[in-house]
Amino acid sequence: MIYRNTNRYFDMALSDTKISSGQYFFLGFISENEGLTMYDLAKMGGFDKGTVTKAVQKLSEMDYVRIETDQNDKRVRHLYLTNKAKPVLERIYATRDHWKHQLVEGFTPEQEQEITETLRVMAEHSCAIVTEIAEQKGERTHGK
Repeated sequence: MIYRNTNRYFDMALSDTKISSGQYFFLGFISENEGLTMYDLAKMGGFDKGTVTKAVQKLSEMDYVRIETDQNDKRVRHLYLTNKAKPVLERIYATRDHWKHQLVEGFTPEQEQEITETLRVMAEHSCAIVTEIAEQKGERTHGK
């Protein structure tokens, strides 16, 4: 429920940007890791290559992401945020912070820290479980 409502909140709050909640993550990761490759983006986010390619292509078409071919290996594409994306990214971060603040309203600082740590551990466990199952099935995984 929280995941779905978060996506809906972001979609409503940022509807004028013409990007969807699924792409906010990609903008943030590219901004925080300028020059990363599409493979790196897939690996860090636990996405398949097709999902990354589709999202990055749309962001590129909207002039939010610049794709540069590696000079040493033409198969490799490096990703950079454009100037047009920077104010959008600032709004994404402000929206995220406002959403988080609303979700933890009334919590003590200790409660907020405890739930954040609990969710971090659960996220680590989920990655380990999915990776283990994928390895048992002989599948490649990009998750941590």
